[in-house]
Amino acid sequence: MAHYLFFDLDGTLSDTHDLSRATWFEILRPHGIDVDYDFYHERLHGRDTPDVLAELLPDMDESTRQNLHAHQAARYRDRTRRAAPLPGVTPFLDAAREKGFKLALVTNAPKADALESLIPLGLDTAFEPRVFKDDVSNIKPDAEPYTLALSRAGIEGHDAIAFEDSPRGVQAACAAGLTAIALVTTHHPHALREAGASLVIGDFSDPILDELLDDPTTLSARG
Repeated sequence: MAHYLFFDLDGTLSDTHDLSRATWFEILRPHGIDVDYDFYHERLHGRDTPDVLAELLPDMDESTRQNLHAHQAARYRDRTRRAAPLPGVTPFLDAAREKGFKLALVTNAPKADALESLIPLGLDTAFEPRVFKDDVSNIKPDAEPYTLALSRAGIEGHDAIAFEDSPRGVQAACAAGLTAIALVTTHHPHALREAGASLVIGDFSDPILDELLDDPTTLSARG
């Protein structure tokens, strides 16, 4: 039976999709790269920024790419100060705590960016343990972020449920042995189910989550 709920951050707790795409548009447009919806999802979302810049701007020297990365991160942090939690996030987290669940954070974001993003959401002290990009050698879709979070929590994969918004995140959670619930903030439901999500929801106001808190085994039955 699940005792922990693990949460991704961007696109899961807050809808930062438009903020992220606007930042990438600003950064890449001067280099002749148009970041439309499909390009963002196929080439940018959920990936490590240095890898993206090396792939898209291979002729740029490393020092210039590092400066561009720093600029991208700063502009994104500026935008996330305006981020709001997804519908139902705060009531769901409150209800989960009342039911005895512990809450953890597992994100591909760097620690500094993630901590700053949590403040306007009112969630800067909501999660323990917390795993950031800085803590691992391999980010999602690798299982390492989740296996580290499980180790820090002192539990096994079957003791936790993960909430994610991307196929990469779902794959990482499932590879670590967790059951995954996916939110359709950034990807099509079919892609999330193909990645292994046991349940796909619109946001945290979905009434199925009330059933989940009362009896987490209902999710296994659905899966």
